[in-house]
Amino acid sequence: MHRTQEHAAGDALTAAERRHLLRRLAFAATPALERTLEGLSGDESLEVLLRAARGTPWPERPAAARGIWDNPALRFEGVSDEVFEAIVDRQTPDTRAAIEGVRHWWLAELLASPAPLRENLVLFLHGVFGSSTGSVDAPHALHGRNALLRRRCLGTIPDLLASLVVDPAMMMQVGMDGHRRLRVSDRPAKLILDHWTVGEGAYEPRDIEELSRALTGWLLVAPEGREPARPIDPRAPRAARRTGLVPTFRPEEFDAGPKTILGRTGSFDARSAVRWLAAHEATARRFGRLLIAHLGIEDPDSALEARLTASYRATGGSIEALLREVVRSDAFWSQSSRWALIKSPVHLAAGACRQLGIASPPVVEIDRWLRASGQSLFDTPDNGEGGWPGQEAWVEPPA
Repeated sequence: MHRTQEHAAGDALTAAERRHLLRRLAFAATPALERTLEGLSGDESLEVLLRAARGTPWPERPAAARGIWDNPALRFEGVSDEVFEAIVDRQTPDTRAAIEGVRHWWLAELLASPAPLRENLVLFLHGVFGSSTGSVDAPHALHGRNALLRRRCLGTIPDLLASLVVDPAMMMQVGMDGHRRLRVSDRPAKLILDHWTVGEGAYEPRDIEELSRALTGWLLVAPEGREPARPIDPRAPRAARRTGLVPTFRPEEFDAGPKTILGRTGSFDARSAVRWLAAHEATARRFGRLLIAHLGIEDPDSALEARLTASYRATGGSIEALLREVVRSDAFWSQSSRWALIKSPVHLAAGACRQLGIASPPVVEIDRWLRASGQSLFDTPDNGEGGWPGQEAWVEPPA
């Protein structure tokens, strides 16, 4: 039976409704969670999941991302070119193995963390912002961004974006660590406009130029006391010239002039610019649509999209507030929505392991299956500039 919005939010959920909520928000309707939610309303059930998301300790840092990262190839001085090349060649397989270790670490959290809603939100945001191990070839940076998404996944989108724009992994991915006042690239600005905020068609070419200027000034440098011993070849690829992963603002590399972005003029820098973009109505609408798609909700009249847009703007982009609106909506509880989600391989694996109560999932084997299925964690489509298409794409044969 399809309930009204007020009934679904205020009255005790039926067994079918409990299972629906858990499968969408927590990957699986495990017997333990079903018992915990028995007799609770939709709002109360969401609060149980939110308490676990807030209160569960952060996962321990994986071994592959412990310590301080620097560029191993730049540690050595006074060696021949032949020895130096051998060091660089050996670095690549070691790095790939370490990245695989970070991937397995996160997969284990997805499959068994006691905070499933939190990991589901990290997965959602990971898909929104994208990732590529081709450009981000440092396991410490991949782990750092994943940890950032986990810390911020119940906060606001503007706060998240202000942190993300100077996150080492994102700077590496979009080339911001090579961005200078006199050597400006439009790639970071276009990615932020297209994939992080307002979306394609909501801005003018001039906005790309102005945002590009606002993004200047930030570099990635070596940790104090770990400066490179070997001279850096300016002709080498950017990855070979990278000395460390410490985001550092250099005023002399910042374009301090006024900028006009989406009709507003100010002395924007990277953080203030993305906060302004995050507050835009087009960003609010886009995040609402993305969350609706991630949760597999049918919204034929766009009523839920309108509610999420309004909630986003009223609460400063609160992710918790968006989740509450979802659980209070008719669209979430509709019969059509209950069968609308084509689960991604990660969602399938997480749901199966949780439903079966597998305490120590076979992470390596599951990771191999995920990659074969087209969903490798830390490697989203288009070299990290797009998220997974979702829904029918998971059941269509590859092109």
